[in-house]
Amino acid sequence: MKYSEKGFTLIEVMVVMILLTLSFMVFLQALNTGKSVRVNSELRTVQAVILNSLEQQIRARRYDENTSSPWSSTLGPEAGESSITLFDDIDDFHEYIVSAVTNNPAYSCSVAVNYVSATSGFHTSQSGQTDYKSVMVKVSHKTLSALTDTLIISSGIN
Repeated sequence: MKYSEKGFTLIEVMVVMILLTLSFMVFLQALNTGKSVRVNSELRTVQAVILNSLEQQIRARRYDENTSSPWSSTLGPEAGESSITLFDDIDDFHEYIVSAVTNNPAYSCSVAVNYVSATSGFHTSQSGQTDYKSVMVKVSHKTLSALTDTLIISSGIN
């Protein structure tokens, strides 16, 4: 019995099939990784847009309820300022919390406002009201780490 020398053996075909399968699996894994990176990037971009939007709303308000020193001793909204549209000064945002951002319910945000002192390196002031307020804005997502930014806002009177 004489075998033909032309063609491939079953072993050679199986080796090629295994190599093709492995390379296809690596390719699919790379596609999946790329998709995950893209999705996380898009989520982080939305998170940054929400943070920036909230910071712009805060910056649009005046420094304090009072137009000159002494500044308000209590932080937070005054009577009748029950929603963000009624906030008229920066410290009204103190302890402002949104558990589900409109149009983006997977995101939440919070704000903390404190008086800070330039002499202490802008750390919380122990002496009460100062000409500087620290505003910490935090935007969270269910699957990402929180995005936090701190603004130091001056009264403009120094």
